[in-house]
Amino acid sequence: MISKIIDENLIQRIDQMMLKCSSFVIVGHENPDGDAMGSTLALAHFLRSLGKEQVQVIMPNAFPDNLSWLPGAENVLVYTKEAEACRQYLTQADVIFFLDLNELSRTGKMAPCFEGLMAYRIMIDHHEHPDSFAHLIVSHPEISSTSELVFRLICRTGRLDILSYESSVCIYTGMMTDTGAFAYNSNAKDIYIIIYQLLLKGIDKDQIYRNVYYASSENRLRMIGYALYRSMEIIPEYHTSIMTMPRQKIKQFKLKAGDTDSLVNQPLTIKDVNLSVFLKEEDVIRISFRSIGNIPVNRLARELFGGGGHLNAAGGRHQGSLQEAVQIVREALPGFFASLAE
Repeated sequence: MISKIIDENLIQRIDQMMLKCSSFVIVGHENPDGDAMGSTLALAHFLRSLGKEQVQVIMPNAFPDNLSWLPGAENVLVYTKEAEACRQYLTQADVIFFLDLNELSRTGKMAPCFEGLMAYRIMIDHHEHPDSFAHLIVSHPEISSTSELVFRLICRTGRLDILSYESSVCIYTGMMTDTGAFAYNSNAKDIYIIIYQLLLKGIDKDQIYRNVYYASSENRLRMIGYALYRSMEIIPEYHTSIMTMPRQKIKQFKLKAGDTDSLVNQPLTIKDVNLSVFLKEEDVIRISFRSIGNIPVNRLARELFGGGGHLNAAGGRHQGSLQEAVQIVREALPGFFASLAE
C-alpha cells in the first residue's frame, strides 16, 4: 500500500472530529482550480458516506465551467454570489475544513468571515509555509496535490471501503489537474497506487480527462490562438517564455473563470523552453509560473511577487501595472539563472 505520510496523531484527531461532529463547512481557495474543487468535493462526499447530513462546500468566487460536471458541484455555494447564505453556514458549523490553501488571505473577500467563529478549524494543504490559523494542520508540500492528501486521510482512517465513486472521481480530477495530467510533479510511485485504487472504484480516467480538457468554448480557443501568436515572447538565452493577457483582451474574448488556466503550460511544448510565465490583468496582475526539470519557480514567485507554490508550478500577484510586472520578470531572469548555475 501507500506510504504513511500523515502523522498518526493527526489522523486520529481528524477522524474523531469527523465522527463526533455533525455540521461541516469545507472551504477552498479563491479562483478555485481542479485540486481545490476535487479535494473539497471528495471530502464532502466522504463525510456524507459517514452519515453526516450537514455538509456544505463553499468557494470564495466562481469556479471554471470545465469543472461544473464534478459530482456535487451543483451544490457548491459561491461567496461572491451568495454571501449571506455562506455566512450562515459558517456560523453554524462545528468544523471548518480549509483545503488546498495555506493562509486565510487565499479566501479573498471571504477572509473576514472567519473572525470570531467558534468552529474547529482543520487545514489540509500541500503548499509551503502554512499559516497557523487552524487548530489542526496537515501540511505536506512534497505531495503532488491536496486531493492526494484527502485520499491518504481517508485510507488511513481505515474506511477506504466506503470511499464512493463520486469521491473517487473528484480525487482523481484534483490529482490530474494539479500535475498537468501527470506531466510534472508526478514521479512518486504512490500516485499510481492511488490511481489504481480509484480505478477499482469505477472511475473512467479517460472521460475525466475529456471533461476537463475538451471543454473549450469558441472564444477560449480563439484566445489561445491570440496568446500564442500575438502575445508569446521567447527569450532564448534563458529558455523562457512570457505571455500576457491584458484586461481588454479578457473582455474581447468574453473569458470566464478558468479559461486561461492551462495556457501557461503551452509554451513548455516548445523545444528548449523550460520556463513559462503567464501574466493576466484582472483586479490585480496574476502571475503563473511553470517549469521543466529542476527550475524552482516557487522561489521565483516568492521572491518577485510574494507568492509561492511548488518546484514546477507556482503563482503570485502584483498590485501595479501589467507592464511593471513583465519588467520585474525580465530583470530577474539573469540573476535567477546565474544563481541556479552556481
